[in-house]
Amino acid sequence: MQIAPNQRQELNFLRDSLDGIDKVVGREMRQPFRDLRNRLDAWAAKVAVIGQVKAGKSTFLNAFLYSHDFLPSDVNPWTSVVTNIRVNMPGDPIMGAKFEFFGQKDWDEVINGDSRIRKLTEQLLPGFDTQLLRKQSDEMRQRAENRLGKRYADLLGTVHDYDYVSSDLLKSYVCAGPDDEADTDAAGRYAMLTRVANVYMRLPEFQVPTIITDTPGVNDPFLVRDEFTCRSLDKSDVFVIVLSAHQPLTEVDIALIRILAKQDNKDVLVFVNRIDELDDYDSDVPRVIDDVTRRLCGAIPDIDFTIVAGSAWMADLTLQDGPEAEADRAALDDTRLARYIHSRYGYLPDDRCERLMLASGMRDVKMALSQVIDQGVGRHQMAQIKADIRAELNGALFVARRERASLQTQAGSVNSDVANMAIEDLQAEIDAIRKVQTELEGHVENAEAQIEKVLTKSWSRLETRMIGAIESFIEDQKPEFEARIMSGKLRGEPAKAVDIELSPLQRIMEKELSAAWKNSRAGTDVVLSNGLSSCQQTIKDRFQDRTEGISLSDLPYDEFASTLTLAKRSMRVNLIANRNWAFWRKSSINLEKSLAALRLIAAEELRPPMEKILAAFNEAQVERASAGIDRIRVMLRMFEVSLNERVHRLKKDMVEFEMVVNDADFRRRIVHRLQSQMEVLERRLINLSAVESALAQSEVASAVAA
Repeated sequence: MQIAPNQRQELNFLRDSLDGIDKVVGREMRQPFRDLRNRLDAWAAKVAVIGQVKAGKSTFLNAFLYSHDFLPSDVNPWTSVVTNIRVNMPGDPIMGAKFEFFGQKDWDEVINGDSRIRKLTEQLLPGFDTQLLRKQSDEMRQRAENRLGKRYADLLGTVHDYDYVSSDLLKSYVCAGPDDEADTDAAGRYAMLTRVANVYMRLPEFQVPTIITDTPGVNDPFLVRDEFTCRSLDKSDVFVIVLSAHQPLTEVDIALIRILAKQDNKDVLVFVNRIDELDDYDSDVPRVIDDVTRRLCGAIPDIDFTIVAGSAWMADLTLQDGPEAEADRAALDDTRLARYIHSRYGYLPDDRCERLMLASGMRDVKMALSQVIDQGVGRHQMAQIKADIRAELNGALFVARRERASLQTQAGSVNSDVANMAIEDLQAEIDAIRKVQTELEGHVENAEAQIEKVLTKSWSRLETRMIGAIESFIEDQKPEFEARIMSGKLRGEPAKAVDIELSPLQRIMEKELSAAWKNSRAGTDVVLSNGLSSCQQTIKDRFQDRTEGISLSDLPYDEFASTLTLAKRSMRVNLIANRNWAFWRKSSINLEKSLAALRLIAAEELRPPMEKILAAFNEAQVERASAGIDRIRVMLRMFEVSLNERVHRLKKDMVEFEMVVNDADFRRRIVHRLQSQMEVLERRLINLSAVESALAQSEVASAVAA
C-alpha cells in the first residue's frame, strides 16, 4: 500500500508552485522563495516508535519495513543508541549508514555529570541516586576502553560512514553484545560511544520522505539511555506506542501518552503487540482494546486515539525462510486465527502468509500512519510552509504592482516639457518609500523588543515556578521520612534509605509548563498581531495596497509539552544518623539533617533536567516568535526591493532625461522601453496572481477537508 499519497500530492503542488514562481519573479525577489524550496525539500514526516523495554519495538519495525532481523531485536539494558531510519530523504545516499560518536563534551556530561552534585553526594548522602548514574557511566566507559583500547579517545567526536548496511553492522554500533569485552570483534564494539545511528533506505511504499526513529525503552533502568529517548521524542511528530497485550497499559505508558497527546500538532498511534500470546484472539483482542481505550479515556479525556492490535512476530514470520519458520507459521494458522481474521476483516485470504500478515495488524498500522500524515501533522506543517509562500508571494505582487504604477506615471511624463518633472516625481516616490520603510522598521523593531521582553519574562517566570515546585515537593517529603523512621523503630531496625517517587513532581512540572506556554504564546501573538496590523495600516495609508495575503496563520507550536519531564522518575535518599559516641546504643535518624541534605542535593540533582526543559521551552518560544516576525519582515523586504529598484532607475534616468529635451527619437525609445518593462511586469503579475489563486484555493480545500 502507499503511505501518505495525499501528502505527496501536496508536496508536489508546492514544489511546482515554487518552481513556477522562480521562473517569473524578479531576480531581486528570488532568494526567499529558494529558501522556502530548500525548506520544503528538507521536510520529512518524523515518526518515533516508543514503548517499554521488551515491548517488541524493534521486531515491530523490522516487520513494518519488511526487513527480517534488520534492526537488532534482542536489545539489552546497556543499549543507549537512538536509531533514525531515513526513508526516501532527498540528498541522502540510496543506502548505507552513518554513526555519530559522543564528543568530549557529551561524554563528560554522561561520565562525570555535575561535579557539584558529586561533591555534595559524597559529603552528605553516600549512596544517593547519582551514584547509580556514576556507576553505570563508569562501567560504560570501562567497557568502551576494554573494547576499543587505544582507539577509545581518538573516536570521540568522530563519524563512521558506510555505503552499505546490515544487521551485523548495526549490532556493532547499537547493541552492547556479550559481556566478554576481550572479544573485540563481537557485536556492540562501538555501542558505548555511539550517540546516534542513521540508516538510509529507499522504500517505494512511502510516498513522502520519512524519518522513523527506533528509541530505547522508556522504562529503562539505565538512566542515560532514558534521557536520550526523551530528547528524541521532542523532535518527532507522530508516535507509535508499542504495548504488550499481556500488560497493555502501565502508569509509565499513561504518563508518556498524556504528554504526547497534549500537543495538538502531533499524533499518537497505539499498537497492542504480541496478540499471538493470547489464548483466544476472537474474544481476548476486543477485550484488550476495550481496556486500553477505557483507561486512556479515563486518564486523558477528550483525546482521540487510534488503537491497533496485532503481532509483529506474525508479520516477521512471513518474511522468514526455512523449515523452522514454516513450522511456526503452520502452528499459528489454526481455527482461532481464521475466526479472528474473519470476524475482524470479513474475509479470509487463501494464502497462509497473507493470513498471518493481515492478522499481524501491519496493514492497519500503515493505513493509520498514512492517514495521520495526510490529515494531521503533514497537513499542518505544509500549511505553515504554504502560508510563508503566500506571504512572500504577496510581497512580490506588491513590488510588481508598485513598479508597474511607477513606470506608467513615468511613461506619461516623458516629453520635453515635463522631463524634469518626471525626475522630481520619481525622487518624491523614493522619498515616500523611504519614509514608509522607516516607519515599518520602527514597527518591526518595536515588536521585536516587546517579544524579547515577553519571552524573557515567560522563561524567568517558568524557572521561578519550577524551582518553587521542586522546593515545595521536597518539603512535602517530611511525612514520608517520618513514616519510614517510625516503621524502622517498630521493626527494631533503623531505616537506611527512602525512595522518593517523582511522578507527582512531574505532573506539577507538566502543569507549570502548560500554563507558562499559554501565557507566553498569548503575549507573543498579541505583539505579533499588533505589529502586523501597524505595518499593514502604514502601507494602506500611503499606497492603498492591501496586504491581507500576509498573515499570522499556521505558525508553529500552537501547543507545547516536553517529554523531558519523564526523564527522571525516582530518587533514593540515604537517611543521616545522629552521631552517638556510646557504641552500645543504637543509632537514631536525624530527620532535620536528612531533610536538609535532601533539600540541598535534590535542588542540584533536579536542576540539569529542569534546565533542559527550560531550554526546550525557550526554543519553542523563539521558533514561534521568529516565524511571526519573518512574516512581518516580508513587508520590509518588499519596500527594500522597491526602493533599490527606483534608486537604480533614478540614477539612470537623470542622465537620459537631459537628452529628452532636444531628441524626439530618444524620447520615443525611452517610452518604448518603459512600455516593454510594463508588459514584462504585467505578465509577471498575471503569472504570480495565478499561483497565488491556486494556493488560496488549495488552502480553502484543505480547510473544507479538515
